[in-house]
Amino acid sequence: MNVLEDYLDRDMLVVGVGNPLRGDDAAGLVLGEQVAEKLDLSYLCAEEVPENHLGEMLDSPADTILLVDAVDMKAEVGEIKLLPPEELAANSISTHNCSVSLLATVLTGVKDKKMLVLGIQPHSLGWGQQHLTPEVNEAIECFVASLPEGNGTDRSP
Repeated sequence: MNVLEDYLDRDMLVVGVGNPLRGDDAAGLVLGEQVAEKLDLSYLCAEEVPENHLGEMLDSPADTILLVDAVDMKAEVGEIKLLPPEELAANSISTHNCSVSLLATVLTGVKDKKMLVLGIQPHSLGWGQQHLTPEVNEAIECFVASLPEGNGTDRSP
């Protein structure tokens, strides 16, 4: 069973978060893009500043924003979990914690959108590392392979 199974019937905008120059921090970008492609959903590459894309998220016809990010969940490297934004802000280490909490508050309060965080446990976040570690890359491949083909309708944000 895939952690997204209960949400596959929702109209989602997938937002990839991470820095492509910090090793596994790019996992949110890679996983987000591949999930969107497999499910035929719109994808927004927010890199490390998702708050700069708030307008696009608010204007999207999607009722659910799926933020995908590398998150230190104190789990096995490559583990992928679906987290409510408040859990991410309260219990984990991410370079985007404040942004995630603020985004969830604004999206819910202004447009009544639901926000979910798909977190992947990184191994290395070192500067200048331009590749994912093998464990994280393999976890992404397995997760995406477990998704059904094209549940969504491709829409631009």
